[in-house]
Amino acid sequence: MIRRSTIFWLLLVAASGYAMFQVKYEVGQLEDELARVNHQIVADHEAMHVLSAEWSRLNQPSRLDELARRHLHLAPIATSQIGQVETLPRRSAAPSPAIAITKPAPAPEAQLATASPRGAR
Repeated sequence: MIRRSTIFWLLLVAASGYAMFQVKYEVGQLEDELARVNHQIVADHEAMHVLSAEWSRLNQPSRLDELARRHLHLAPIATSQIGQVETLPRRSAAPSPAIAITKPAPAPEAQLATASPRGAR
């Protein structure tokens, strides 16, 4: 007949073997995930380099100058476009109703409850 201690040790060895298998399987999954994340990081760094190079090309002053000339049709400011302060309309004395600032309602004062003396009822 098999002794109880032998059964106990067999169960303990089987449980530890199962636990080791589970740990090994989880470690393999984590290593696969780490490899995928590292691959994604490398791909993102390469994309950042490409975008940085494209940004540098798009922001070249000569290119921006050409685009501004082609699409904005800007001209130097003429002296007739410059105004004087005296030509600006004056403000009216009363503010307009849309801009009028209203005063906030006064806060209700705290009413102090007077406590009646203990003996007076």
